[in-house]
Amino acid sequence: MVTGAGGRGELHATMELLNDAQVVVVARFVDAVTGATDVELLETSWFATSIWAEDFTARLRAYHANADDPLSSTAFEAVFVGACRTAGWAVDRAASATHRFFDVTLVRPGAAARTLSLKASSSKDMTRQTVHISKLTEAAWIQDARRARDRKPLTVQLFDDYRAATSSILMLRAFRSSSPPMLEYQLLEIPTEIFARVAGVSTLDFQGGTVPVRGLTGEVDFKIRLDRSDA
Repeated sequence: MVTGAGGRGELHATMELLNDAQVVVVARFVDAVTGATDVELLETSWFATSIWAEDFTARLRAYHANADDPLSSTAFEAVFVGACRTAGWAVDRAASATHRFFDVTLVRPGAAARTLSLKASSSKDMTRQTVHISKLTEAAWIQDARRARDRKPLTVQLFDDYRAATSSILMLRAFRSSSPPMLEYQLLEIPTEIFARVAGVSTLDFQGGTVPVRGLTGEVDFKIRLDRSDA
């Protein structure tokens, strides 16, 4: 493996050993990684350091050297974990791909550990004004809890458990366009603390499959859909 600036000479020497087909593949990766990219960082974000951003962008571009489709959740996790480790952060994956609530635990020097749920979406009906998270978590009781007075305490407990286990949801959204840039990624952080408001929802609002969660002004901030056809 060639790493760091000191590996440039080694990389050049290795190129001399490649056959024509391998040169084409490597050249494609080089073009992808070195091409112009417009990156906008939110300065107040805890993970948007220059080292992390450069590595994440390079890995993202390398992925697209051979792929036109946006990153899947699995590929996003690999790119995210790699960038975090390059930034010097310790990252541990959850015990399994089906681990409940979160995917990785991240520890940065001098900061508390954070448990993160990583999600990716490239749905064609996405909008920039709203965020839709499909299949946030499972709940085996949904099909059996038919009454609003039963669903509310179970839902509140579910989101209390979610908040206790998970610090934030990181969602990578890919928007396509017919003109350059052909693909635009947006990385959002959604603190799970917002789910504390579920406890304040009226029992009457649990009568249907969609539960509105309102803010201090009474406006609906977000909605939870309880899919009773699928636990």
